[in-house]
Amino acid sequence: MKRSNLRIAGIFTVIAVLSLVVVINVFVVTIGGVHMRSGTNILASKEGSQERQETLPARRGYIRDRNGSIIAQDQDTYTIKAVLSKDRTGAYAYVDNKEFTAAALAPILGMSEEDIMNYLNLQDQGVYETLLGEKGKGLTIEQKEAIEAIEYTPDPNKKYPGLPGIEFDKTTTRFYSPGKFASNLLGFANYDEEQQRIVGQIGIEAFQDAVLKGSDGLVTYQKDALGYKLPGTEKTEKAAVNGNDVYLTLDKDVQSALEVALQSTMEANGAERAWGVIMEVETGKILAWAGYPTFDLNKRNIESYVDLPSMYVFEPGSVMKPFAYAAAMDAGVYKGDDTVFTGRFCIAYDENGGLYRTSGPCEENGNINDAERAGWGTISFDDGLIRSSNTCIATLLTDYLSTDVFWDYLDKFGFFKQTGIEGLSQSEEFGIKNDKTPLDRVAAGFGQGSAVTTLQLMQAYTAIFNDGIMVRPYYIDKIVNPNTNEIIESGKTQYVYTDEQGQPVPVLKKETTEKILKLMEQIVEDPEKGTAHKYKIDGVSMVAKTGTGEIAKDGSYGDTVYTSSIMAASPADDPKIMMYYAFESSNYLYYSADYFKNAFMTALDAASINNAQPLKAVAYDNSYGSTYQEYTMPTLVNHTLQYANWKLDEMDVDRIIIGDGNQVVSQYPKMGTTIGTKQHAFVKTDGINYTMPDMTGWAYKDVQIFKELSGMSIEMTGQGVVVWQNLDAGTSIFSDTEIKVTLD
Repeated sequence: MKRSNLRIAGIFTVIAVLSLVVVINVFVVTIGGVHMRSGTNILASKEGSQERQETLPARRGYIRDRNGSIIAQDQDTYTIKAVLSKDRTGAYAYVDNKEFTAAALAPILGMSEEDIMNYLNLQDQGVYETLLGEKGKGLTIEQKEAIEAIEYTPDPNKKYPGLPGIEFDKTTTRFYSPGKFASNLLGFANYDEEQQRIVGQIGIEAFQDAVLKGSDGLVTYQKDALGYKLPGTEKTEKAAVNGNDVYLTLDKDVQSALEVALQSTMEANGAERAWGVIMEVETGKILAWAGYPTFDLNKRNIESYVDLPSMYVFEPGSVMKPFAYAAAMDAGVYKGDDTVFTGRFCIAYDENGGLYRTSGPCEENGNINDAERAGWGTISFDDGLIRSSNTCIATLLTDYLSTDVFWDYLDKFGFFKQTGIEGLSQSEEFGIKNDKTPLDRVAAGFGQGSAVTTLQLMQAYTAIFNDGIMVRPYYIDKIVNPNTNEIIESGKTQYVYTDEQGQPVPVLKKETTEKILKLMEQIVEDPEKGTAHKYKIDGVSMVAKTGTGEIAKDGSYGDTVYTSSIMAASPADDPKIMMYYAFESSNYLYYSADYFKNAFMTALDAASINNAQPLKAVAYDNSYGSTYQEYTMPTLVNHTLQYANWKLDEMDVDRIIIGDGNQVVSQYPKMGTTIGTKQHAFVKTDGINYTMPDMTGWAYKDVQIFKELSGMSIEMTGQGVVVWQNLDAGTSIFSDTEIKVTLD
């Protein structure tokens, strides 16, 4: 009995001691914050417990063309880094074999093994980790995956996935496809450290930043001092709201054609600048907009921030003449059969300072000359517009139409003031209004003395092309919420002049525009008189007016560089599409009109204007029937030619390899764009030896692409597809090789 009592007493003693320890531990934890057995500072852990917030970044909205093709989007890119320190713990946690690593990375990064070794050899200097220079930044997902797929083989019997010590940091950037796409208008966006997001810097990206940026989400929860979520605590999450998508009125195909035309114009004519705009006449929707020199939106190799269509002011030359004729017709003073002696208009002034023509001498007050200081004898006013006579304009504005009335019409047409296009109010130029002297007021009739912008010309010409009704150009088609597909805002046609009911008020009578269009059609069709006959496209009904403008510099006109331009529209009797194309060059007489034609035809095709025989091309040959497919071009640049061939083997396309190198330095089409069955995929390597391809059946655009990528000079005659070339396929070609092709 005593032994049992002692056992019970012992048990109770143990229980009491343990209970005391627990109570003391609770007391110590409560008061001191330290767990007795583990030594964990519970108070410190509690104090480290804080409400933590993590940002869920919103996706910036897409910028799309009018058909929904993505032009601008967020893209994850990667920066490669090499951990060099052997103190880093873990199996193969650092670069184990520098030579193997350099050899494996070189073809993927487009670097030499020697350059990579220069970075990896920093290991010998005790550097913990290193980047691999500029070519190690901005890597695509394909490059990252290619590197991750490399097997490390330290000896023949061992293989390990991935390269030891090679890691990646992810960055979200703004990617543009294609890189050259109305660059000054579209603008670009960069990551802003202060705002912790991608922010529009210039152009549409900046103007629509609030619409595109979206709203970041937020995750809130309790973390302990070690960074772990505390059990039993709630986690709240506010979802990110992605930015809205901005749809442009621009058409990707038309824009691409205009870009090619302007770049080709620059190269072929040694031009200082070239620019153009393509627009729907009745709506004001801009289909294409570009100016050169330009820059690649992904590279930001910016030469100039001047957007030529909206910011560049220039003296346009004879494209202004239809406005003088239209004003005279509309005022009821025009007599098309009246005649004028052309060649030289000698200036004299009456006692009131008014300008009139005298028989001479011309030296005292100067003179107005026709082109090349020659004339055509006595011609009618109608022929004066077809031939583009300056003396006819001078006579019209001195003997028939008051210059006061003419300048009132220029004001109605919207010259020397902003067009009011949304988003351009801070940058659009007003032009230069020079109406101080009688000569200045007359000279404006043939496009000299005063300066205008391309946008002003586009808007003003809608009055002539659209039964007297002026339409304001615009380039934002709609803004769409990508989550709900709700259209938040829609672009719409805006008439420059309206009545109280919002109906358009014309600035010209319909009969005036009909007369002008008939004369402008002859400017294209008349092979003897028409100054735009070189722009004629077989099967296309069109109107046009050309211009050659002198360029003022330092208060005087030069005699070497001129502005050559054309304003055109089609069909002739009821224009739907209009295009302005201009460049500045010393070659103002013998330049090719083919670059303009190709872009104009692409626009007519996009607008489904079927009055034209389209340029022959093989790009969308329906003969492939049900076997026709479309593919997305992969990234080939910075890969080996072997890799490029492997990727193209997956697609039924015709590849054109330029150069005899092993590394791809350029490609067309660009990554992410669409290519169809049997279309040409151009791959330029780093090799310096080129050979002539078989261009038979190539479209005009294909020849232009080869010319651009290879840097070769190619003389092209005709339109359609290539039917003849002066060199056999396989012939070695050099920068000075004479290459000629005929298209039909």
